[in-house]
Amino acid sequence: MVAESAPRTSVAAEVAEKIRRMIDEGQMLPGERLPAERKLAGLFNVSRASVREGIKLLAESGRLLSRQGSGTYVRERCAENSGRTLVQTVLNGGYSLQDVIAVRLLLEPEIAALAARNGGAAVAARLEAVLAEQEIAIGSKDYSGSADVLFHQILAEAAANPVLLEMAAALYEGFAKSREDGVQSFERQQASLKAHREIVAAVRAGDSRKAERAMHSHLTDVARRICSACR
Repeated sequence: MVAESAPRTSVAAEVAEKIRRMIDEGQMLPGERLPAERKLAGLFNVSRASVREGIKLLAESGRLLSRQGSGTYVRERCAENSGRTLVQTVLNGGYSLQDVIAVRLLLEPEIAALAARNGGAAVAARLEAVLAEQEIAIGSKDYSGSADVLFHQILAEAAANPVLLEMAAALYEGFAKSREDGVQSFERQQASLKAHREIVAAVRAGDSRKAERAMHSHLTDVARRICSACR
């Protein structure tokens, strides 16, 4: 039997997004068991490995619950990620992108510092794989920014703080509005990739201060570009 190839990180992120939308649209209800990996792979036309990784991303962000020997379930609403209310408020226009980026500036430099302190080469290798996908996607008409989101999610996981992870996941999802509004220009895509490489270098070196500064610089630049595009 031929071994199933490892999933591309951007494909797994796209799978996670499709499942999330199915949950939000009521196609999968709280407490409901997810279909088998094989069925989801056929539905999304991807490998089972990509489905498995996409489900893992949603479980880590609090949308799904894996029960050993039973399967994976949509979390009950009362047990869902506490950041969902924040996400919906952002998506409904309750907060501006400037408000969201201001909070990210408070949280994510510390997340990057913790990732550099805790992660080292193993986390850096995961991040570099995501950057390879991000570089391929740059300039594409179908650019969705999923690799960009996954990059920040991996950092949040490496911070090893579940509260930070939940808050960050909510902010990343809410921030996707900037892509839908056409703010994700080719120039911004290139700048994001360059900044991400600097962050990865700091994580690989275990330099928490450098990682913190690189993330702060990255998000400050993102804020500047968004403000310019929205004028």
